[in-house]
Amino acid sequence: MYSRKSINLIIFFSFLISILLSANYLFKYDHLRVTQSKNGIEHPMIKIAVGNHWDDGNIIIQNIKKGKNFFSSRSQYTEFLPSKFLALYYYIIGEEIYDDNKNLKTDNGKLLYLIIKTSLYYLALIFFSHKIISIFPIKICFFIILFLTFEPSIFQYHSSFWNESLFFPFQILMLTFLLSPSHKFFINLLLGIMLGLMYSTSKETFFYFVPIIFYLIIIFRKKCFKPVLGFMMGFIIFLSSISYLNYKRDGAAYYMSYSVKTPLYLYLAPHVLAIKEKSSIEEAQKKMMLETEKFMKKNDLKLKDPTRKFRNISVAGSLKVQLFFYDYIQKAALDIIIKNPIPTIKHVFNKNLHTLVLDPFYIKGFYEHEERGVNQYYKSKMQQKVIPYRIIYTIMIYIIMIIGLIYSFKNIKKEIILILIIFASYPIFVLGWMGINRYFIPSLFFLSIFFANGMSAIFSIKKSIKKLN
Repeated sequence: MYSRKSINLIIFFSFLISILLSANYLFKYDHLRVTQSKNGIEHPMIKIAVGNHWDDGNIIIQNIKKGKNFFSSRSQYTEFLPSKFLALYYYIIGEEIYDDNKNLKTDNGKLLYLIIKTSLYYLALIFFSHKIISIFPIKICFFIILFLTFEPSIFQYHSSFWNESLFFPFQILMLTFLLSPSHKFFINLLLGIMLGLMYSTSKETFFYFVPIIFYLIIIFRKKCFKPVLGFMMGFIIFLSSISYLNYKRDGAAYYMSYSVKTPLYLYLAPHVLAIKEKSSIEEAQKKMMLETEKFMKKNDLKLKDPTRKFRNISVAGSLKVQLFFYDYIQKAALDIIIKNPIPTIKHVFNKNLHTLVLDPFYIKGFYEHEERGVNQYYKSKMQQKVIPYRIIYTIMIYIIMIIGLIYSFKNIKKEIILILIIFASYPIFVLGWMGINRYFIPSLFFLSIFFANGMSAIFSIKKSIKKLN
């Protein structure tokens, strides 16, 4: 049962099932439907943040056709890589993303695109499996791969257009490095570049460099200078490349878009203010909006869209003007959060409880429901119905992981256990306050080691009990 052959078969069958699921989803949902929100039409699989990346990818393709550079796109959107990857794919196959009516086209190569992204994941998994066989007993390796191939919270994203499906291969490669660190300068240079690619796919991973440097120091101690230098050089080279491309396009060198300055203002500060003043979220938003309007009037700033809405925070003007405004937005949010620690802790704690509950049904629910409004997935009948199953499933998984954590102290280096816990906890501190369980999925890759050890311990105990009987 536990062998290299069985591990390879698990990977192979998981890959095939993933492709079949993708084909099934495209057959059901690759069409336009009438909704109650926006202009009344949306694509079930491509909306919200996913739709933004497809918009950006389309802009890149149109720019290329006009003779512009491949990297000319909407300059201030969030992640750097996903839209570029999408645009490159559609440019190569010669398909359009939108039709003449500016609606997303259907039946235009989406399955092959999903297969390519899924292939990257399973290729990374094959590389990872070959590496861990020399680190862990084959039984542990079997359960690690079983978890990473079939755990539904992870598996569902292979059949989606969310960034996670592009981000996961990098996460696996990083886990490979953490389990088998190298002192070689070039390997750590590549690690730094890889972190840059991760950041360009998910901006929330920017501070990954802190635990990585910490890990290199505790692993190599007095000999840590060379690996740390190699890693930082790789990371800086990648960030510098993004900064240079942005400079060529916008006349300003930056590697972090304004979008990182807005979430605290939009999603956390209003809740903290509402708790403090015992008011509704809408009243808190209105109060914040009035303060923002005073600031805009004082500094002669104007919105791109004159519609008076709390989330409408896109200002007209040069990049310098916009960055000035978003600096204010960030400072205003931090001022509310820092001055109200008790309401902040209360809200963040409650949101983290939501974040930690796994949701294997999310992608299905995302496709079945509209992007916003009364028919969205969150708080829908489907979402409410599956909550008990999600809680039971989450508790079962976490119990196995806790058993595995305890069992790991017998056969895994303490430094590796520490760094796995740090990385698994990272999303809780960085994004847990959002209350979106999708942001916790990357942690499962690090926790897979504990899951495997937990399963191994359970089977060993079961075997011992059978012998006693």
